Amino acid sequence: MKTVTFKKKVPLKESRIDIIAFLLIMMGALCSVLPDGSWFLFGLNMTIAIIACITSFILWRFNRNDSVRYFSLNAYVLLVALAIYFAISLFRVFTGTIVFWAGMLVIIVMASVPYLFAENIASGVKNPTRTALGRVYMVTVPLIITFSSILFTNVRASDKPSAVPIAIFLYVGALFFLFIAPILLITPERMEELEK
Repeated sequence: MKTVTFKKKVPLKESRIDIIAFLLIMMGALCSVLPDGSWFLFGLNMTIAIIACITSFILWRFNRNDSVRYFSLNAYVLLVALAIYFAISLFRVFTGTIVFWAGMLVIIVMASVPYLFAENIASGVKNPTRTALGRVYMVTVPLIITFSSILFTNVRASDKPSAVPIAIFLYVGALFFLFIAPILLITPERMEELEK
């Protein structure tokens, strides 16, 4: 049975580069004030946003005739940029402690190891009941959502919200983004093969 492809041309006005730019600028500005405002971090985050937007434009130039591939690569750029923003918050809160170095080690592992298992992760996400990794994914995602809800409720109820719970939540989000980002690099044709 032949599968239908959904390739179509993406005009520049439908490329969503403007939406990505807006999102990255907003998130970069917000993340630059946790735990306290930093003009240097704001500048760094805006530089990351500019690089991500230029990368998205380049991806559009080379993949504008294949909408599925373009939007998956675009989502990859967005997830990686957000993961960088989110991870920096924890590092700023715990600078000079063992948590800083442990967090740095985990980020390095999560920024590299998932690429080795991208197809296994993709199979687990596409068909969670068929793989052990998929079953882990089915359990961890609801736990992360529950933990996040409890964390935000407690932070909002506090008289003096601490940056620590927010930094931890953002760090967990960064790990999750780095875990799923390699899936977006798999070509649509290879994804179809994995589904069989």
